[in-house]
Amino acid sequence: MSDKLEQARNEYLDKVKKIALLDAGVEYEDVDKYVKYVNVDDEGLIKREADAIVADIKQQNTTQYGDPGQNTVWRPFI
Repeated sequence: MSDKLEQARNEYLDKVKKIALLDAGVEYEDVDKYVKYVNVDDEGLIKREADAIVADIKQQNTTQYGDPGQNTVWRPFI
């Protein structure tokens, strides 16, 4: 494969990955931060991986310890 063709293919896949992340729910400002975690080159699998990344992001954004202003007890081993 020629260098120009390979470069065009890489740019295309990069844009497909960004669009998949945007469709999955990543904010536009954060797309460049997460596109490096989409490690597949198959267009069919890019959507699946983008959905998995967004699920991980949402899981990380939930607080496990509760709001400090509330009367909650921190139970780290439950």
